[in-house]
Amino acid sequence: MRNALVSAALAALLALIADVRHSAAQFAPFFPPAPQTLAPANAPPADKTERTRTIAPHRSTKAHRKHEIVRPPPNPRKAAEKNGYKRVSDLVNFPKFFPGLGIIFVKPDTLPLGPFLCFDRRDRLVATVYMVPNKDIDDHKLLEGAGSATAVDHVSLYFNAGHPGVDVPHYHVVLWHVTKKQEARVAK
Repeated sequence: MRNALVSAALAALLALIADVRHSAAQFAPFFPPAPQTLAPANAPPADKTERTRTIAPHRSTKAHRKHEIVRPPPNPRKAAEKNGYKRVSDLVNFPKFFPGLGIIFVKPDTLPLGPFLCFDRRDRLVATVYMVPNKDIDDHKLLEGAGSATAVDHVSLYFNAGHPGVDVPHYHVVLWHVTKKQEARVAK
């Protein structure tokens, strides 16, 4: 009798503290977030003003609605600039938009490795690039770079003989945050 009473009290306590309305979400398997997707090139720009939307609470009547402010997501390029990233074209003789990578930003104190953040013409992060000098590879040097908070869709690795900013022969390790099809949007 006493065990049944304790079991019932524990069940009641768990029911009070558990969020049973969204039980499916509690047991959903963990998967990494999907790669960032880009809007079609001909889509109009997102409305930058704040909007209010009405949300009906779970299983409620229309009389009981609550309002919340819907804000646009933060601009990733502006966030990078606030964190000390500078446009590569402002640091060295380099084009403002580089075909194949887009508009490139870097923290000057992280040169030559990077990370270099690549944005499309709409300020969407499309890739993170590390520029690894051949000498560092030949010397079997341990290389550590900052991780990426954005999901990676695919990776490209290719040789570069040198360019303004990183004049030595090096490899580009490109972490693409968009699909191969969307990668073409920074091609020109």
